[in-house]
Amino acid sequence: AVADLADRYSFGQLRTSHEQNIILADVEQAQLFALWNELRENGFATPNIGLLTDIICCPGGDFCSLANAKSIPIAESIQRRFDDLDYLFDIGELDLNISGCMNACGHHHVGHIGILGVDKKGEEFYQVSLGGSASRDASLGKILGPSFAQDAMPDVIEKLIDVYVEKRTEDERFIDTYQRIGIDPFKERVYAANH
Repeated sequence: AVADLADRYSFGQLRTSHEQNIILADVEQAQLFALWNELRENGFATPNIGLLTDIICCPGGDFCSLANAKSIPIAESIQRRFDDLDYLFDIGELDLNISGCMNACGHHHVGHIGILGVDKKGEEFYQVSLGGSASRDASLGKILGPSFAQDAMPDVIEKLIDVYVEKRTEDERFIDTYQRIGIDPFKERVYAANH
């Protein structure tokens, strides 16, 4: 479907961005609405660039023999949990990156929220880090604490977002709130029910 759209609207060219988005370059302005309608019909027109569900994710254990854990199901479960576009826009800019192993193909270490797949005695678990950034104020994320099972990940992300929404100042991004208040309020909320 995408290749056909590229042939018809973009001189047969497709590009990908670092953020894992597909770009159809050189589309005539008069054809933008028709292209958008076709993208929407094929499920490719979600307006979530730079938001929580615009996740950078490696192929993980489903497609990579190096991975310790699956990445794509984690991304999909987070996308299902946060499927309200109004709420996503209220949350605002947030980089969530997922890697299935320490090779870090998903660049989890520079995500505002980073998720790393780890192997614990043959079981897939996920370590969460906060505060990473690949912007001009580059930083590596700090590990939140002990890792989580796959089915816990949407709840973990929701708790992190809840802390951010409660603690942010007007128009403050997730990374700004994290840098201002530190990791402890996030850690306390996420692990409160587990200990």
